[in-house]
Amino acid sequence: MIDIQNVVHSKYGYNQFEMFLMVLITGITNFVVIPAIIIIKKQRMDFQFYISIFTLITSFMYHTLESVDCQYFIIEESGWHRLDNIGSIACFQMLFTQLSDLQNLHLETMLNYFGLFVTFIAQARSPWDLNYTVGPIIIQACICLYIIIKRRRLPKLNKQKMKKGLIILLAAVVFFSLSQDEYKDYLRFYHGMWHTTVGLFSFYIWQSKCEVEFTWQNFYTIPTLKESYYKEE
Repeated sequence: MIDIQNVVHSKYGYNQFEMFLMVLITGITNFVVIPAIIIIKKQRMDFQFYISIFTLITSFMYHTLESVDCQYFIIEESGWHRLDNIGSIACFQMLFTQLSDLQNLHLETMLNYFGLFVTFIAQARSPWDLNYTVGPIIIQACICLYIIIKRRRLPKLNKQKMKKGLIILLAAVVFFSLSQDEYKDYLRFYHGMWHTTVGLFSFYIWQSKCEVEFTWQNFYTIPTLKESYYKEE
């Protein structure tokens, strides 16, 4: 009689139980970002909110299908992977506009859409080439740096939130580097920790321009903010 639990089912050579664990580690960990998404929504950042939701869904779908070795659900697994790449790149681009402290909502919105436009083209050109993944992020960072220099004003950010976020980001970078060889990263544990730490990092960074104190205890009870920090400079 065949022991189904120990039969190899995936490209990684995992049995059914290991595949289930991989779903938890790489799929479910995406939901750690939900508190940050709630904070984004309560600051009335509509573009950032919908891109974050898009990235959460596509990342969850891609990693879940990969974990259970399923090649198709609505679209192919590789399609979910490409959409996940687009969302992830866009999130980092939005992060740079956030940290630039652009007090002109129109300018910030235009920059975010421009970044998304560049990302679409880059990922259509070569979704698995690291240059076309990092490139759009670097372009966005350079544009934001140019704006900061031109306006001659440093970003006014919450130092305490920034400090907590950057400490977590250091851990995220370590986990990301450890996760690059997917066949040596057992159950994609390090990649799951990358998801977790990015979610925690986002919780602090996305309130870096907000005077309201969101905490892990109150973030879901604080009402949507009425005042905007955009001054149309």
